[in-house]
Amino acid sequence: MTFKPKSEGYKFTKISIDNFIEKYKMSNPKEDLAQLRRNILHIKQLKKDGIKCDCGNSLWVIGSAISGKGCFTCITGETDFSDDYEID
Repeated sequence: MTFKPKSEGYKFTKISIDNFIEKYKMSNPKEDLAQLRRNILHIKQLKKDGIKCDCGNSLWVIGSAISGKGCFTCITGETDFSDDYEID
């Protein structure tokens, strides 16, 4: 089953890879940031290649890089992603 946002007006806040990694590092100083970058680039390419979440929605690059391949809703259980980041 595919869950869509409650409003088509919901949009992620775009962020560059470097800016996201800087923000992530502040809360997760012990994480392997080089691996995170590799994961982001890999998932970003999958998304570009048209790979979708198992539910049929587009992949959420940031969430997938951290927790495994999926869309925002499958990863978080939420449909309002207007306050969340996505790689630009």
